[in-house]
Parts: sequence; structure tokens; C-alpha cells
Amino acid sequence: MSFDYEHDTFEHRSLKVLETGLVRLGVELDERILSDFLIFHDLLLEANANVNLTKIIEWPDVVQRHYLDSISVFLAVPSLCEGKDKILDVGSGFGMPGLPLNLIFPKNKFFLLESVRKKLTFMNAVIEKMDLSNIGTVLGRAEDLAKADNHRESYSLVVSRAVATLPVLLEFTLPFCSIGGVVVAMKGGGVDLEIAQSTQALKILGGEIERVVSVGEKLPCSDGQLVVVRKISETPSNFPRKAGIPKKRPL
Repeated sequence: MSFDYEHDTFEHRSLKVLETGLVRLGVELDERILSDFLIFHDLLLEANANVNLTKIIEWPDVVQRHYLDSISVFLAVPSLCEGKDKILDVGSGFGMPGLPLNLIFPKNKFFLLESVRKKLTFMNAVIEKMDLSNIGTVLGRAEDLAKADNHRESYSLVVSRAVATLPVLLEFTLPFCSIGGVVVAMKGGGVDLEIAQSTQALKILGGEIERVVSVGEKLPCSDGQLVVVRKISETPSNFPRKAGIPKKRPL
């Protein structure tokens, strides 16, 4: 599949939105990156016409609210450019933030965890059609898979976007994170209250908040906050609790 960047004035202008955002985030641009995002967007529109993956489909909106927002994880984990991380995206949905991060930093190893089959089917189709490397999908719930030996405390970076409140999200993510590794919780504005409510969860699960990165400092259109949690000790084997319990009874 190929694209003529100059074939449409609107398309050409909209590429500038992506280019500008990537530069602000510190990403080194090349033609492959821009082409890959156009191809991905084309696949998203095609799939979304048949299966409801997202209500946000217009290119400028998707660029700002999904693609650039996903890549903002780089602000919290600049080591992504070294290509040494084993990354788990918990609750990936239609691939956010895992797929955009893979397009930019393909040398890292990515796993996209999703419990909804139709979303996983879309991600698998993208991976196959775009011939993406170092990326795979996992069907299931975090509460179950975090107990499996091949997943537990196996990832140097765990990311999650818009899945749950921070105390709940920590129970979903920290069991996957290796000691010394990092969880990046992608949150919106007003995260201070959630952080205050997470003291007990952090203590129990073996995490420590290292810093909070304001995405708006680089992307003025964003109110994103990246909560960076360092895994400092082993998570007790009885966590996460059974499916449904973490949300009903947060730590």
C-alpha cells in the first residue's frame, strides 16, 4: 500500500500535525514513520466501518488524542530509543499505546494484552498486514494472566491507558513488572487525588511513585499525566485478586 503525500491538501496539512507533535516529543522523523501512520490509519478506518473500535476517527483528532498521546510514553521512558525493553500494554484496546510505540521504537519487544476478542483481531490484522516485528498479542484478563509464570514479573516496562483508577490499575500492572522495572500509568488531569488514594496499593504491591510527567509541557493540546511507578519489591503471590474484585474493592 502506498500513499502520495501531496495528493490532497488536507492530508498534507494534517501530516504537519503529526510531524510537529513527533518533533515536540523528541522523535527523530523519517518518511517510514509518516507512511506507517497513514497505513495504520487507513486500516483503522476500514475496520471501524464494520466493528466499533473508536468513536474518534477524523485524522487530526486521532493524531492528537490517540497517536501522539500514545507516543508521549517516551517522555517518561527515554530508554525506549535503546531498543532493550520488554513491554506489556495492559488493556490495549485497538492498540493504544502499544502499536504507535512499536511503529516508532520497533527494536523493543511488545506484547499487547486485551480481553475483547474483536479488538485483538484488529490488532493481529494490523500486525500481519504491516509486517510488524517484535510485537504480539495476548487474549485475556490481567487478573488471570498476571498469575502465569511466563508473564509474572517478566516485563521491564508495563504501560496502560484509560483502564481504571490508579489504585486498581496498580493491581493490574505491578504484578507483571520486573523488580527494577517501571509501570507508566497514562492518566488525565487531576491525577493528584488518585495518587493520594494509592498509598496502600503501592505499599502492598511493591511499587513507588518516581515522578509524574506532564505531557502538556510538550503537547499543549494535551492534559495527559504520566505516573511513573518503579517496582521496588516483589508483589505478593495472592495479587492480583480474582477478576472483578480489584474494581469492586480497591486496595
